[in-house]
Amino acid sequence: MNVVYNLTDDGQDIDGLPSEGIEITCFHQDGTHYMIYTPSDPLLFVAVKDQNGLLQIADDDLLEDPAVIGAIDEETEFNALVEEEAALLESLLGER
Repeated sequence: MNVVYNLTDDGQDIDGLPSEGIEITCFHQDGTHYMIYTPSDPLLFVAVKDQNGLLQIADDDLLEDPAVIGAIDEETEFNALVEEEAALLESLLGER
């Protein structure tokens, strides 16, 4: 898991949270390395690593790419399953 910190920021974002992101998945397409990150709040953004290794937030037109849409959909479905499992475990443990 990679954690990315926005080093140009003062470390304070909305509600005083640090501006950071956690890589949740990555894939290669047409020789380009794509990574999907989630910041400390529940938003997703797509980062692209160029040939020099520099990370940039992907352009809006990339978000219409079927591979990117599929990866985001898979992550959304996975997060929903994790939340359901956590709620089930919590309810089972709470009943004991």
